[in-house]
Amino acid sequence: MLKNTGYDNVAAFYDEVLGSSNEKIKFVSEKIAEYNSSAISVFELGCGTGSNLLFLSGDYKISGVDINENMLNIARNKIGGSRLFIGDIREVILKEKTDVVFCVYDTINHLLLFNDWKKVFRNAFNSLNNNGLFIFDFNTLYKLFLISGISPVVNNFGNSYLIADVKKISLNVFNWNLKVFEHIESDDFRLHETNIKEASFEINKIFKALRKYFRILETADEYGNRVNKRSERVFVICRKLNKKI
Repeated sequence: MLKNTGYDNVAAFYDEVLGSSNEKIKFVSEKIAEYNSSAISVFELGCGTGSNLLFLSGDYKISGVDINENMLNIARNKIGGSRLFIGDIREVILKEKTDVVFCVYDTINHLLLFNDWKKVFRNAFNSLNNNGLFIFDFNTLYKLFLISGISPVVNNFGNSYLIADVKKISLNVFNWNLKVFEHIESDDFRLHETNIKEASFEINKIFKALRKYFRILETADEYGNRVNKRSERVFVICRKLNKKI
């Protein structure tokens, strides 16, 4: 997660809102096994509350970075703090290289400038061992436009509620206004409100920037289908190119 994206106000509810869903990290695990079965170490950009790393901890040496201290404290309680550190995903280059870098749950969409996306691609390249994998996902422009047209959306988790209202604020940038109504007792609720911005870009533009550092092995939408102009989320699996940048 990125600084000032608003997760301080909702960090305590993050896992509850996501529920027990492990589909994305299961997908990552399957692709690591498929494309780099000898991988030993994995590093997560934007590790949040640590659920993904906890899932992988039985099979790999895990580490992660997040810029939100509240989220990172939750992660440390799950998996210990020695392998987790606070930092900006635009600036992180590992001294001890890793076999896999991954970045899911549209973390990269929190970067509002495309040059910052390219910094992440470059730093992932420089953090990987030879033949290492970079796996990430992103919300497409199509999805952000779609959600902004049907907002607000109400979801419940337990006896509490999340209201997400997404609005376009510039050509590529959308604001997510999130209101969590935390159930206290009976008819009493406590409001936690935050605003989180996301940006996206043309899919082919993203792929072109990636190819400077990686060979794209596979792309798919969130249902495992071929990526097209109506895809809402895109997963990308890349292998580090054998060259110096």
